Amino acid sequence: MRRLRLFCLPFAGGNASAYAPWQAAINPAIEVVPVQLPGHGARIREAPFETMDDMADGMADAMARRLDAPYAVFGHSMGALLAFETLRRLRARGAPAPVELFVSARRAPHLPPSRPPLHVLSDADLVAELRALNGTPDVVLGDRELLDLLLPVIRADLKAVETYRFRAAAPFDFPIHAFGGTRDSIPEEDLRAWSRHSTSVFSLALYPGDHFYLNDHRIPLLRSLESLCGLTQGEMLP
Repeated sequence: MRRLRLFCLPFAGGNASAYAPWQAAINPAIEVVPVQLPGHGARIREAPFETMDDMADGMADAMARRLDAPYAVFGHSMGALLAFETLRRLRARGAPAPVELFVSARRAPHLPPSRPPLHVLSDADLVAELRALNGTPDVVLGDRELLDLLLPVIRADLKAVETYRFRAAAPFDFPIHAFGGTRDSIPEEDLRAWSRHSTSVFSLALYPGDHFYLNDHRIPLLRSLESLCGLTQGEMLP
């Protein structure tokens, strides 16, 4: 059976476990490939990347070894920006293009920063920002020992995003589909601005919720990804 690989790229401070439940809930023709970055999860002993260029270079190296099947990429928040820059690098190498790019909860990469950087905040202020985003369990935010391990990694991720500088290049020729939460701080027009980066199809879908809307709307989101990849639940790729 031919398979479609869905590479899933994490948000700042996130790890592959965020996408672990997806495989059991998605069409079995889709192989979910959660990405684990250095410094995260089981790779906690490795130094995290601190620039988007280094992060995307490393991601391109890793993905290039697994492009022997049709593939799509889903990136949430930081993961959307990482997906964009990684696919630019893969294109420059002459690698196969994805069938779809899914970007979630991230303003288009050419837009200037909309808020002061978070990676320079004090621990207390950074924890308050993480709590407001509603993506980190309170039990984690209240565990000082665990925070001592996680905050340097989160800061490194945020630094990579917040020091990113967009460089103009030709748009992609594959579809881009944007997703977001209706109560997120990212306005609809900033999500719609991703359309600039594709000469192919663009679509935008909003779900009730905040920056982590996908936690409460995982199944509808997965059904949407299946449909955009040309599948419905239970169907197989030819």
